[in-house]
Amino acid sequence: MGVNIPDLYEETYMLTKQIPRGEVSTYGAIARALGDVIAARAVGKMLHENPYKEVPCYRVIHSDGRVGGYAGGVEKKIEMLKRDGIEIINGKIDLNKYLFDDFVTDMPLKRLREEQVRVASMVKQDGELEWKIIGGMDVSYGNYAHGAYVEMDSNGRIIRGYTVSMKIRFPYIPTYLAFRELPVLERLYEKAEADIIMVDGNGILHPLMAGLASHFGVVMDVPTIGVAKKLLLGEILNDSIIFNGKVVGKKVGRVYISPGHKIGVESAAKIAKNFMKYSIPEPVRQAHILANKERRKREG
Repeated sequence: MGVNIPDLYEETYMLTKQIPRGEVSTYGAIARALGDVIAARAVGKMLHENPYKEVPCYRVIHSDGRVGGYAGGVEKKIEMLKRDGIEIINGKIDLNKYLFDDFVTDMPLKRLREEQVRVASMVKQDGELEWKIIGGMDVSYGNYAHGAYVEMDSNGRIIRGYTVSMKIRFPYIPTYLAFRELPVLERLYEKAEADIIMVDGNGILHPLMAGLASHFGVVMDVPTIGVAKKLLLGEILNDSIIFNGKVVGKKVGRVYISPGHKIGVESAAKIAKNFMKYSIPEPVRQAHILANKERRKREG
């Protein structure tokens, strides 16, 4: 990939351990220490899953001073904070008095943002693309990430499909999906023979024009198309998605299609339309079905 994907769970736990007794921090403050406040919700999720007794997750509260979001229960959290000598009035803590945000950190998310800028500079948006086989990729999550790959011919017939499962230590953070799913997609691509890959995620329809489909396409040097179920950004004019004055994708049915790498907007939308049997292009839909089947088989 050219960049090391950090274990964001361990990074979060290390930051939380820096909060001294008698002080508290917030989910947003830890997210900023990771490099981007957009990760605040993910910080809460990771702390909720914390397996270590020595990580004082109870010292992390909401940005408005509210106490909440503790796996052991709010009352237990309040009891532990009071034992630390922290005053709580009407369920809130005075952050002017007790806030700790002087973290020692190398801001891993900031480094990943820089990687996205680098990837965006390498994205190619070519026009028409000749192809015979198309692949679809999707990932389903449980305790593990279960990725699926399906190959189809130009008539929509399934040629083959297979799956991989692996542990992922990077939570879902909006606009950082590539760093969560790239290890899975790279493993899937090892045996792929498709001329073009459809990915469940955005391409250039991304704040930095480096969504999952673009990132994967650049890393593997393969033409890619992004397929998203929700509109991440931009405005829709007729069927075009406009962002910063540029057409970055097309609304096709109920999904949002954007070129990933080595393909143009119109070509990406045309290919997607050819595979719209239901609400999602078939290569991605079939990969989605296979990924969920694998997750159920392995995890129940």
